[in-house]
Amino acid sequence: MGKSSIPKSLFPALLFLFIQWPDAFAQQGTVVKIDTELVNLNVVVTDRHGQRVRGLGKDDFEVYENGVKQEITHFAAEERSLKLALLFDTSISMEETLPAVKQAAIKFVEGLSGDDRLSVISFASKVSLHTKWAEREKAIEAIRDLAPEPHPDPVRPAPGRNGYNIGDNNTYLYEAFQYVFNMLRDNRDRVAVIMFSDGVDTGAGRDVRKIRKRAEEIGQETKNQAAESWAVVYPIRFKTKQVIGYFPEPAPRIIPSIIKIGRPPKNPGDELFSAITTASGGSIFDFTNREELAKAVHEVTADLRSQYGIAYAPPETNHRKGFHRIKVRVNKPGLIARTRDGYLATK
Repeated sequence: MGKSSIPKSLFPALLFLFIQWPDAFAQQGTVVKIDTELVNLNVVVTDRHGQRVRGLGKDDFEVYENGVKQEITHFAAEERSLKLALLFDTSISMEETLPAVKQAAIKFVEGLSGDDRLSVISFASKVSLHTKWAEREKAIEAIRDLAPEPHPDPVRPAPGRNGYNIGDNNTYLYEAFQYVFNMLRDNRDRVAVIMFSDGVDTGAGRDVRKIRKRAEEIGQETKNQAAESWAVVYPIRFKTKQVIGYFPEPAPRIIPSIIKIGRPPKNPGDELFSAITTASGGSIFDFTNREELAKAVHEVTADLRSQYGIAYAPPETNHRKGFHRIKVRVNKPGLIARTRDGYLATK
């Protein structure tokens, strides 16, 4: 198991799933840095009820760059093998929910294809790589062995404390993001990242000013890395601001068996966390109980298995450097295409 120390300023904990496509089919996202001749899109199509639609063909799509229609040169509708980076938050705030997260992750891995490959990564005050592009059995073994990182000086949560001040100062979320983005740098395979976490970075402690400074500095740097990466990020986020450390019971109880901590102040890192996810082209799925956790994992799986791979050659011009906006339309009534908003050309 390889380990990498995390700087003192980090962000909330989550489990992300990163997916990268082959050269001609880079992942779904919003802003992607591109140095290749083709622009690669992952596209998910839904109907009016939000149900994903499969079985479409190349002629059912239109692609526009900066308002100009482009010729689709490559199209793929069939499922392809995946490379998945599974990122687990093992900080103290996820200690009570980690067993359920591990169970859900193992069930997810068991349903993958034998051709899929997985990396298992955990983070708290350090980032640890447990397996790198291993087969399912190796990944499952690594997930089973995951354990929470002990807190050196835990602070007990109590009524009235801020929602994200839960006795946890060992969640270095930004560093975890950066570790994975660096690991996937220049990787042209179809790669995705799934992150299980509460999405609350505590590397700056409990001072809102320090949290804001950390978000403005290392957080923005992480957002830029997400915008330049081909990986799609899917956070599966445990809502600790609603419930601390425990899944709620399915039925109301006279005496609550969970710890609630009231209305939290606005966390300066929340919007940035969402921006990092959006920049990668992914979506955040929240959960507070086992049923919602299972549903979130199912939604991520459905998204990955429903993507169309579309590629086109961008217009030849001497002024390619910069951001280029993309719009994909489906030539069938009632259907909506979802993909990244554009890409960042570096030359």
